[in-house]
Amino acid sequence: MSGIIITGSDTNPGGRKYNEDRCRVASFVTTSGGNRLTAAVVCDGVGGEERGERAAQLAIDAFFDYIRQSDLTNTPKLLSSAVKHANLIAFNEAEQLEGKQRMASTMVAAIIEGDHTLYIANVGDSRIYLCRGGHLRQLTRDHNFVNVMVWTEKMNAETAANHPDANKVMRVLGIKDNIQIDMGIYLDTTDYGKANEFGRKGFKLQPGDSILLCSDGLIKPTVTTRQPLVTEQEIIRSLQTEEGDKAARAIMGLALGRIPVGERVDNITVALLQTEDHSRVVNQVKQQEKESNEHRRKTITIASLIAIPLGVALLITLAAFAYFFIESTTSAAAVTTRLAQATAAAIIQTQTVAAFTPTPTSTKTPAPTLAPTLVAGEIAKLNDDKSLLEVILDDKRLIAAPPNQNRFVAVNHANTPNSGLLAMLGSSQLQFNAVTNSKIQLRLLPGSDLFAQTNPYQNGIEIELARLSVVISAKGCLGVHYADDSRLSADCFDGVCGFSINFGAQTTAFESGQQIQLDISQLRLAGRREIPAADIIKYRALLSATNASRQAITDCKVPLPKPTPTLEATVVKATAEQTITPTLTSETVGGTATPSP
Repeated sequence: MSGIIITGSDTNPGGRKYNEDRCRVASFVTTSGGNRLTAAVVCDGVGGEERGERAAQLAIDAFFDYIRQSDLTNTPKLLSSAVKHANLIAFNEAEQLEGKQRMASTMVAAIIEGDHTLYIANVGDSRIYLCRGGHLRQLTRDHNFVNVMVWTEKMNAETAANHPDANKVMRVLGIKDNIQIDMGIYLDTTDYGKANEFGRKGFKLQPGDSILLCSDGLIKPTVTTRQPLVTEQEIIRSLQTEEGDKAARAIMGLALGRIPVGERVDNITVALLQTEDHSRVVNQVKQQEKESNEHRRKTITIASLIAIPLGVALLITLAAFAYFFIESTTSAAAVTTRLAQATAAAIIQTQTVAAFTPTPTSTKTPAPTLAPTLVAGEIAKLNDDKSLLEVILDDKRLIAAPPNQNRFVAVNHANTPNSGLLAMLGSSQLQFNAVTNSKIQLRLLPGSDLFAQTNPYQNGIEIELARLSVVISAKGCLGVHYADDSRLSADCFDGVCGFSINFGAQTTAFESGQQIQLDISQLRLAGRREIPAADIIKYRALLSATNASRQAITDCKVPLPKPTPTLEATVVKATAEQTITPTLTSETVGGTATPSP
């Protein structure tokens, strides 16, 4: 089979403070031994704090260094030796630790030889999957207590499954100076020996195959939902419609969007090796059409559910009014006039309040400024509307605002006089991709509403939407509402703003004072208009919570909302010109008819 191997990867700390996962993909035109190979590795560090990170990084570096420098021409032998070398490097480092501190790592590795023959190796409970023909099949077996006890014939499957250590990982790199490498491909067997015999012969890939390597954070259930963050069908759909880094990001975006608020889920890592398949483009178009039709169907259904009760209510109201009119002809005009006046007055009050909602004031002591004093290694500070909550050290950290609670992030890793500001409405979630001296790059998750001020970052901010290829950018002040996977709106309050509907595509600018709306299902611009009063009111209220964010109202030129037209003038004019014809009753005073009021 001819054609190239497409590679991709993504890693994220999930709900943890540290990311102890590491991954790498690489293509070797030839090794020292003359082999043409493509390799992918995922390591999940064990040991806590920085020790797990260190073990994973050492192992992955040692693996690829060995592959490049080795003169071995037998690929299974090369793969096995590279894993053993990685184990020895991690073990030697762990031996330098004081006391009984641990430093270890799992590892899964996949190598595709030039003629598209796959070889794999596994130590621990990270996994390798094959996606072929709309099915996802696990190629590895976890090295947990249950499986190891059965393989070594020390326990039967039932006894091992009921043991207190059933899920304990039994093999990792860095604990011993030598380790047994599992090169088994467990497609048609659970037997260790048979799987390894099959795996060392190599597995032929077909056009459209995808090999997915992942840490256990992607597939193990969360405590809150007791379900994995991503389903098998969602993984399959991503691999059948996207390639390389886009496919990896699509899977990661789904996972990040499912993390329960406040739960410290494990680190998440994916790496991909894919054979070429032109049908992925066709599948992508079909999937977009399916999602568009589904969105249209939901819209029609919701509209129907709203319209039918309103229609029934209107008919009932009209019938009641007709009956009232027939039965009360003599007083209908007066009642109608009073009702119209009361309704107009109510409308005036409601619209006036909506249009001129004042900036909230407080008699409490003003919240402290968000301008941080940071030291080396600190990226930002996370605050609520009263106090400092946390210093952000990891630029891959997921930051979440709980429902009904706003959060404020002061970004100032360079310790300049002014800070960049990220104000998050409740239920918003974001993750820093990178923060440099000149730019903030972050990923925004669905259900988020964010206001960003980029000072002092001269190249502004780039906001990537999780699960999508859309990027919103600004040098100045910007509001972004990413409600779901169907539509997005962005408000440019000050400076230069832009958007791109595909990674790497040309940026389209939109002006200060302007809102753009994107139809994400069609990946197109759905419209431009002035920033609506509702968005202005929303962001002014959000920014009024702290001293620093309140200053952003002025610095970002967030305007007062324009007055909403009311009926006041019309009602006054109508009242002056209106002549109400008196309705006479049968009551008389001195024989003269008295008009009803």
